[in-house]
Amino acid sequence: MDNIILKGMLNEFSSRFDLTDDTEEFRFEKFVNYCILKTDYYDSFDFDKVATGQATGVDGIAVVIGGVIVDEIEDAKSLTRQQFDAEFHFVQTKTSTSFDLGEYLKFTATVRAFFGDHPSAVPAELLNAFNIKEVVYQRSAKLRALPTVRLHYSYAGKNRLGESNILASIENERLALEAEKYKFSSVISEIHDGDDIATLYRTTKNDVTGMLSFQRHTAIPPIPGATAAYLGVVRCSDYVSLLCKQNGELNKALFTENVRDFLGVSNPVNSAIEKTVLDPNERDRFAVLNNGVTVVAGNVVPSGDTFQLSRFQVVNGCQTSHVLYERKSDLSDAMYLTVKLIETTNIDLYGRIIATTNSQSHVTKEAFATIRPYHKTLEDFFTAMRSSGFSYYYERRPHQFDDDDDIPQKSIISAPQLIKCFISVAMEEPHKVHYYYGNLLQEYNRNESSEIFSESDYPGLYFASGHIISLLKYRFHRNKDMKDWIFHIGLLVKKQIAPWIKKTGIQRDPKFLENLSSLDSGFDQACANAVKVIKSLKLDRKQNRSPETTKLLVRTLFELNQSASRQEQEQISSHAETRSITLRDGEYVGLVEGVDLKPGRKMLSLRYGPFIFQLDGTGLQSLTDGAKGKKARFRVKGKSNELIEIFETRSD
Repeated sequence: MDNIILKGMLNEFSSRFDLTDDTEEFRFEKFVNYCILKTDYYDSFDFDKVATGQATGVDGIAVVIGGVIVDEIEDAKSLTRQQFDAEFHFVQTKTSTSFDLGEYLKFTATVRAFFGDHPSAVPAELLNAFNIKEVVYQRSAKLRALPTVRLHYSYAGKNRLGESNILASIENERLALEAEKYKFSSVISEIHDGDDIATLYRTTKNDVTGMLSFQRHTAIPPIPGATAAYLGVVRCSDYVSLLCKQNGELNKALFTENVRDFLGVSNPVNSAIEKTVLDPNERDRFAVLNNGVTVVAGNVVPSGDTFQLSRFQVVNGCQTSHVLYERKSDLSDAMYLTVKLIETTNIDLYGRIIATTNSQSHVTKEAFATIRPYHKTLEDFFTAMRSSGFSYYYERRPHQFDDDDDIPQKSIISAPQLIKCFISVAMEEPHKVHYYYGNLLQEYNRNESSEIFSESDYPGLYFASGHIISLLKYRFHRNKDMKDWIFHIGLLVKKQIAPWIKKTGIQRDPKFLENLSSLDSGFDQACANAVKVIKSLKLDRKQNRSPETTKLLVRTLFELNQSASRQEQEQISSHAETRSITLRDGEYVGLVEGVDLKPGRKMLSLRYGPFIFQLDGTGLQSLTDGAKGKKARFRVKGKSNELIEIFETRSD
């Protein structure tokens, strides 16, 4: 790759995500998928969700339903039960310095096949996404609008397409796809050159800046935890400009921490907002008819009436913001919006602002799950554990550690990740963690006994669950066979050496540290046993979604351990010395290990301590197979041993 800036970013990205051993082409594909999708879909993006492996024509695909990247049929069904929006992203990536029209045509041909009716026409790597697409269209009656399709073609060079007739060919391909009736509301084709990709990468690091003209404002008296705070009105058109990317599209990254996605203009509240915007007699009263928005920024630099914002989020006002954006052409210069602007990096204040400013309308309990006070306790616990040699950072707020380049990505455990770790290890249901974490929260938080992040939960249980899965992810991140079974392996490891990790587990700090030390010392062998179990069953990767598979794995592990225990006992017996010690004359008591009823002669094996004695029991009428496990008295005299009796009424 010749682009020095882009290559530097790629190397930094590869180091953060431990991809340095992969080829440059493979790393660049992951890099571009990340740059294009991570910002808008922060809490549902996953490399494995969007990667297409060796698929011809497409290097990344994301089916987005209700603002969530979906790669599970069950998630798709859950998110389409009510009205929903859908979007399809296709990514093709090249490290070349120039645009290749032939590769672009392969790209669009694959996309057209994807929206056809025949799954056999698409690469095998796209079949799962194809099936999810089918769910979307089967439930089209609940679509707020037909899906949007976005084509992202990326290459490392400089965009000089305006100097050629290639643009016409690109547009023809877009129009041909858009011409398919009743499938799309729009098809958007985007060509990303090296400079575009570099800009997108900066955005993923929350390096978001914007200018806001705060025509009428007042500073709010000092607030604990906030550097500054302002209240005032902003022209609606200026506010919409703040929300837009360079290409004019709405920047969804600004709503990462808003507890609700856009509910559509058909929603009663949003319909009322839209009606106000469109009514010539009402629009100029917008500032008093609307509750306004709350913006929280990491840094605010005022200069007269112009405020420069960086690392900012709209934490309340998602619905108002979307309606204003959708109706931006109808906004008048006399339309104003009330804005509360708060400058803070205090995470606790951040959470309080989100919770209180969103309490005026119905928000599900699950929406607030990751901003509850308990997460501060978890963060403090993770911080304390770093002094004991564990380098984990709990990310209770998105982008929390973006400013610290010294923290590798593998050391950061986010709330959505920790939910899946806890469910797989502590709740013992690894088959469920492939689903969107919001759906998991809804399921588990229905009952107090299964509630995730309950105030009564010992934080070490979450830490230990995250620790196990983190160790496994690092160990198997390049192992294609085991990668799909990491959460199941975590459960099997727990079953062997850490049964104390459970929802109802009560721990005290000293005991927890002792248990964690035992977990680490036995981890390698427990992991090897778990892998042996999975390999022995020759399971298909898709079986990791089945609860029956989880039961089978646990049962097989139990059987393996029983077998190993028997073999160990036999090995001990086979290596035990037979009459290899000299006991002083006298009487002793040992345990009958086995009985051999040979014709005319009876022999038995007798254990005394770690040693096995072979004794003649011919003269003992009571010597039968039932003697095994009973105690026996024998006499030592000189070099001979004599069996005296077996305790018929006593057994071990």
